[in-house]
Amino acid sequence: MKRIAVIGAGISGLSCAWYLQREAPEAQVDVLEASSRVGGVIQTHNESPYLAELGADNIATLLPDALELVQELGLRGDFITPNPEHRFAQVVRSGRILPIPNGFSLMQPTQMDAILWSPILSWTGKLRVLSEYFIRPKTGDQDESVESFAVRRLGRECFDRLVEPIIGGIFTARAETLSMKATMDQFLRMEKEHGGLIRGALAKKRSEAKSDQSARKARGARYDQFLAPRQGMGWWMNALRERLTASVHLNVRVSEIEVRTDGRWALLGENLPDPNACYDAVCLSTPSWVSADLLIHTAPDVAALLDRIPYASSAVAILAIPKSEIRPEAMCFGVVVPKTESRDALAISLSSEKYPGRCTDDTVLARVFMGGAIRPELLDQTDEQLLQIARREIQALLGVTSLPRWQKLVRWNQAMPQYLVGHCELNQSIRDGLQRHPGVFLTGNAYEGVGIPQCIRLAKKTAQSIAQFVNG
Repeated sequence: MKRIAVIGAGISGLSCAWYLQREAPEAQVDVLEASSRVGGVIQTHNESPYLAELGADNIATLLPDALELVQELGLRGDFITPNPEHRFAQVVRSGRILPIPNGFSLMQPTQMDAILWSPILSWTGKLRVLSEYFIRPKTGDQDESVESFAVRRLGRECFDRLVEPIIGGIFTARAETLSMKATMDQFLRMEKEHGGLIRGALAKKRSEAKSDQSARKARGARYDQFLAPRQGMGWWMNALRERLTASVHLNVRVSEIEVRTDGRWALLGENLPDPNACYDAVCLSTPSWVSADLLIHTAPDVAALLDRIPYASSAVAILAIPKSEIRPEAMCFGVVVPKTESRDALAISLSSEKYPGRCTDDTVLARVFMGGAIRPELLDQTDEQLLQIARREIQALLGVTSLPRWQKLVRWNQAMPQYLVGHCELNQSIRDGLQRHPGVFLTGNAYEGVGIPQCIRLAKKTAQSIAQFVNG
């Protein structure tokens, strides 16, 4: 019997194990997780009356992979769509909260009249956005930053006031270093195929494609394409674990992997379920910096490349605030904060407005995001200091003056990989390096997308590669 080790039980590791059941049904799969639970950065606090997501709070369905996994698990009926009320996002402008223009999807304007009527941009900024139609496309395939692309196509003001806070809120990254090719490749293709973003929107104006319809409805995010488990994202991770035929071992800390003379792999570490086991293949579904440590002696060439992927840390303050105190104009799904506003919050999500049943009817669960690559110095504050900062931001932006009825702070240290300019080339170098170490595979959010659908897609592809390898 072939044996396969999957190290790490986040969404990537669990998904890889799920697809290995189909691709290599006769293999014995061991999933080894260092912590006491599965899910990784997906975690839910669920103690009545509060159901609060500590990490990701939903899945996107424009990429089909996450939804397909949900359906394969037989859980589609346990997922809900966002509330129809307040289904839009806002942005801070000179201390005020203003709606993101209709049809502004990430960085693409699809409704020109909405841009013209928006108070977020000056008339100069609006005219510069409209002139994007006449901006010639860049030639060549050289990677550039999100900032470079957005300023080149839409102008500095639109970037500062709309694109930067939206993108920064998604990736907790600095747009001036974030790779366009690795994160927003769809807009590069649009520029290449249609000549620009507005031209691309006009070309798809009558399209019935789901993605094009969603872009026209967007106010920053495509909320109509989101789904969430009714009982929380952590519940989904546990449901996935329960449906695995693989053995999942918690509190197992692998410190190194080493190759045997027969080409199989052994694991070193603490609390290993079978210290003498040898594996035909090992899949590392850990953060790239953890994978680098595991490979430092066996594959130092790959480890050195993995260490070149930087990570950002962040903090999330979750506050249960009285709904009656929130300014009526502030009620929405979320607020993003431009770097130019010089505030301490990156974004505020009103998660209980997005999905029902998360708290009592007279309360709103607000999540305040801080730190990231944009404000890393904030993470030097104590938990209480960060909660104070979050309360101050809630008061200034939403108008709430009362102390929270409940609050919680969670830190995600070195949790978000940063896709710097040149990331795609670095990722290819890592893949090429793995060819010199047959039997070692990588999956996770550090390589081909940080979103849950992208992680599941790569995990599925990795499982297929592992099965092909072990089956010879």
